[in-house]
Amino acid sequence: MITNKQASQNMYRQRINVSSFFIGLVVSIVALFTLLPFIIVLSGSFTSERDLITKGIGLWPGTFSVDGYKFLFQNSDSIVTGYKITLLVTVVGTAISLYLTASLAYVISINTVKLRNHISFFVYFTMLFSGGLVPWYILIVRYLGLKDSLLALILPMLINPFYIMLMRTYFKGIPDSLRESALMDGASEFRILVRIVLPVSLPIIATVTLFYMLAYWNDWYHALFFIDSKELVPLQFNLYRITSNLSYLSSSSAMAQSAVQYVTLPSESVRMATVVLTIGPIIFVYPFLQKHFVKGILVGSVKG
Repeated sequence: MITNKQASQNMYRQRINVSSFFIGLVVSIVALFTLLPFIIVLSGSFTSERDLITKGIGLWPGTFSVDGYKFLFQNSDSIVTGYKITLLVTVVGTAISLYLTASLAYVISINTVKLRNHISFFVYFTMLFSGGLVPWYILIVRYLGLKDSLLALILPMLINPFYIMLMRTYFKGIPDSLRESALMDGASEFRILVRIVLPVSLPIIATVTLFYMLAYWNDWYHALFFIDSKELVPLQFNLYRITSNLSYLSSSSAMAQSAVQYVTLPSESVRMATVVLTIGPIIFVYPFLQKHFVKGILVGSVKG
């Protein structure tokens, strides 16, 4: 026989289940809306140029076409080489940047380091002022001799002062007792950082890793200044040159005089295909880091 208490508990569980269902439904709908831009871009990349001009972009390609991808892959060797260079720069640059950022952030987060306030000031100062474009270019090319080298794509973005301060704030929230007990056991500062601090700092590590990866992956600016060799051109800059040349051809008076030729030139579909090619690989990394992302950015900004 069901008592009043059991009946109330069953009713409470039913309400919780109904609430969870509606919350899950709302979250699913919101998630679908966030996917709409990606679906629209993907659909536009497989839509014919004539439909894009006359009908616009839809959720489903009107007239299926791969002209945009054909145009991009006319010189497939440059695309493949660009992918290799971009992957290499992203992996190496992110690894070194994360190591240097975590090391410096750990040093200035320790209260017993005498010059930590001075170092923090120098880091913070670079967030407010810079030497300017011309001195920066002269430093990279003349004094460091990095013209037309892979290091020119890695070193200029090696350390971001904002990420240092973000990681420093997170490290300061870790109890000092962990570090002190490790020091009493004879552990070095480097061992404490690798074995104790970093394992308990996965949220901020994942957040900073994602930031650095996106910065290196999307970078084309440094290639514009420092890279001349075709073998060292990254993917983003290669696609940037293709779309720029295509925009010039589309807007030229000779192309405008020929309506048929103007329509058949896949300028819009090429732009959509460019977005798909650039965002494709890096977007698969985000789900693995997303669970730590929100916690890392919030705690790293608020703690301390």
